[in-house]
Order: sequence, then structure tokens, then C-alpha cells
Amino acid sequence: MYIRSAGEMNRLRDWSPPFTGLRPAARTSTVGWMNSINQSAARKSALSTLSDDSSGPGKLAVFTSLDGTLLDADTFEAGPVREVVDRLHEAGIPIIPMTVMTLDEVEPIARDLGMRHAMVIEAGGAIARWVDGTWEIEPCGPTSDALLDVVRDIENRSGANLLLYSALPELEAARLSGRSGSMLQASTRCRFSEPFVIESGEISAVMKAATSIGFSIRRGRRFYYLCHENAGAAAFTSVRDELGIDVVIGVGGSLIDLEFLTLAEIPIIVPRSDGRADVELVTRVPHARIASAAGPAGWAAAVNDAWQSIPATRHSASVS
Repeated sequence: MYIRSAGEMNRLRDWSPPFTGLRPAARTSTVGWMNSINQSAARKSALSTLSDDSSGPGKLAVFTSLDGTLLDADTFEAGPVREVVDRLHEAGIPIIPMTVMTLDEVEPIARDLGMRHAMVIEAGGAIARWVDGTWEIEPCGPTSDALLDVVRDIENRSGANLLLYSALPELEAARLSGRSGSMLQASTRCRFSEPFVIESGEISAVMKAATSIGFSIRRGRRFYYLCHENAGAAAFTSVRDELGIDVVIGVGGSLIDLEFLTLAEIPIIVPRSDGRADVELVTRVPHARIASAAGPAGWAAAVNDAWQSIPATRHSASVS
């Protein structure tokens, strides 16, 4: 494992992230996730029986990943989504990022696109809520410093060697992440997650070791992520419930998006830049719609089509 130097650790501890404070960590459990799945199935059944002249399924929201879906995988630009995002805002429909990005990394994107509700960040590691002009953070599991001990345990159990993204040399981090400049620096400031790549060993052994101690390994677009078991599903459900959302359009593109796509009434998978959707994700969410194109263009078209296919929904422009 690439261990952070003392200087690197001090730099991370001294960094002051742009949030007001920490709420108590949310509790997660398999039972909670299964209850969420059952509730989502009931919502999907109700949605499928609605006619065009019904009173509508209720309040709508879009929960979405960012990298390679709402944002271009190479430039991280929103481009074609802006028109649809603006119309969603005008209709009072929240757009909730479900992202692997750190708060410092995603905050400028949220500001640019006017997303001021809540965000699930760092692969389900925390929820950021917009409160009184700043972001308030609720951890959903261990901090990244605590996860270092978990990584060591997994390495011992699996015989693998993991390279942590937050501790990679800058040039290597830039090459693997596709990021540069301030975005690259912001992406290494992990507080609630540990992205990594495999230096040696088998990912299957790493996954088995993580599961044995109550964690899971999720495959993202560029890295693997060490996550607390079911943290992403719990964070999704928490935000959904507090906003009173009845129907979710969920948009993702990598296996790390599996939990919230499974819980969404209308899941959408955006293909990679080569035009092919993630095969394993499609297999695990067989009822998902496949966007017609990669990146922001595919996101915009698929979300717009899904939105228009839903009977008249109740929106509230007062949600903030």
C-alpha cells in the first residue's frame, strides 16, 4: 500500500473544507437497504398503473452520477445538459448528485449548474446539504483516516497491494484521473472515501476480504472505491425521504451507481465514450433505459425523455 507521508497527512488534516460542520454519522444496514428496495418496487408498480389523466405520481427528482454522465468524461464540462437542467430547475425538480467526487471538487460544478439541494459525495461516504449559504456535511461512515486501517486489514487478508489515489504522486494521479490543476488538487482531498487501484493481487480476493469486515468494493469509471456496506443506498434513501420524493429518475454509468439505480423508479444507464454501456451494470439493472449517446448529450436526451414520459407530476419550486 502507498502510505501517506507525515507531510501529506498534516496537509490533509490542516485543510479547511468548505462546510459548516459535521452531523452524526448515519447508520446503515442490509435490512434498511432491503426495505428501501421493497418501497421502491411498490412505487414502480404504482407508477406503471398511472394513466395520463391521473393526478400524477407525486414529486419528482433526478439523482445522477457526474463523471461521464452529466459531465463529459474528458473535459468535465456540462455542455448539452444545461438546457434540460435549467428547465428542471424552473419546474422545481431537484437534481441530486450521487458522485465519487469530494466536496471541494464538486462544489464549483454544483454552483455553476445551480444545484442547491443535497449531494451524496465520495461514493456514499457523506451527504452535503445546502444550509444558510454553505454546505453542511453528514458523514455516512468512517473518515478516510479511519479507512487507512481498513485498507491495511484488507491487504493482509487478501494478499493484495492497493495504491491509494489520495497518496499517489501528482503526475500519476493526473494520468489516472484525467484531472489537472485545481480540480486535481481538490480530488485528492478525500475525507470519507479511499479510491484505489490494484498494484498486485486479485480484485476478487480484495472484495471478499472487504465483505468479511463489513465493507464493500465498488468499481467506478476510473477507480475502485472502498465503501461502508450499503452507505450509498442509505444516503440516497435519506435524501429522498427528507425531500419527500415520490418518483426518482436515476442516472448512472458505472457499477458504483448500482445501489441508487436499483432504488430509482426510472433508472437510466449512460454509455461510455465508446458508445457501449457497462455490461455488468446493465445485467444487474436489466429494466434500465440505455441512453442513446455517451456523456452529457446522452444524459440530456434520456432525462428529458424520461421526464416527458411521466404523467403530470407535482413539483414545488419552493424546495431549497
